[in-house]
Amino acid sequence: MMYKSSKGDKEIASMPLSYAKNALNKLIRSEPERKAEIDALQEHVDRLTAESEEKALAGGDANPRAVIGGNNPPEETPAPNPDGRAAIDTHVADLLTEVANWADGVAIETDGQAAAVGKLHRDLQAAASLVDDNAAKEKKPHNDAVTEIGAWQNGYTAKDLKKTPDGKLTNAIAATGRLSAAWLQKAEDERKAREQEAADAAFAAAQKAIALRTEAKETTDLAVMDRAEDALAGAKALLREAETVAKTKVRVDAGEGQRAMTLRSIYHAELIDAPNSWALAYGHYKQNPEFMAEFHGLIQRWATRDARIEATRVRGIPGFNIREEKVV
Repeated sequence: MMYKSSKGDKEIASMPLSYAKNALNKLIRSEPERKAEIDALQEHVDRLTAESEEKALAGGDANPRAVIGGNNPPEETPAPNPDGRAAIDTHVADLLTEVANWADGVAIETDGQAAAVGKLHRDLQAAASLVDDNAAKEKKPHNDAVTEIGAWQNGYTAKDLKKTPDGKLTNAIAATGRLSAAWLQKAEDERKAREQEAADAAFAAAQKAIALRTEAKETTDLAVMDRAEDALAGAKALLREAETVAKTKVRVDAGEGQRAMTLRSIYHAELIDAPNSWALAYGHYKQNPEFMAEFHGLIQRWATRDARIEATRVRGIPGFNIREEKVV
């Protein structure tokens, strides 16, 4: 005999007890005209229940759900408290099977059914807590290890964290970096001085060469013309020297196989101390869709938080309606 469920035909003889009891109660409740299936399910449930009771009397491990009232009003029996993933998986599978038979689009019609669904709802919440608790238990040694590794790491390399001081290596790197940067800046200042000196010399030589070329254009003295050409060549040489000095980068050798240290620029945005600085910045960034998406998400998080506070609900939140939803 097959049971025609909303999810397809199921062979009644192969159904687990909990699934069969749920299916039986569902048919009795909503489709009593399906008598052949009801009788087959009742026979199957009776047989499995008897086998479960015999197993329990013999000292075996009986399924705790085999002796509970299924979808009938529940007895005051404490919910099972399985431990470990496998036991929890079995327990949750039973609950989800029962949910599939209740949550089928048919409304609750009696107090007994309401009590059964209410108990199922609480059992599901308890099962969710079991999953979370077991996950926390399994994760704890890993989380403890991650925390210990993080503390060790932060002791050396933490940087700019709110509640954690900078690490020893971070401070040491900053100190040696400042020492190197000061030396490189001194060398850069000296290079700039040499660059300026070479540029001034090239400019003076060029001025002299220009004057001699002007004189050479009007003279018949070969010596004057030769001096003008020599002055021009000298000015060009000084100009090339000035360009070489300008292109030279100051650097510090960091050892074999290491990248040499050079000065580089980093830039910081610092808020102007003016009353409208934030407004000006917002006017600039509001054209950026990514910025606005983050900004809207921030406002939504604050509004959701305030909607849970009675005093804020009374005052209202500009731009938002506060909707009440009843849940169990």
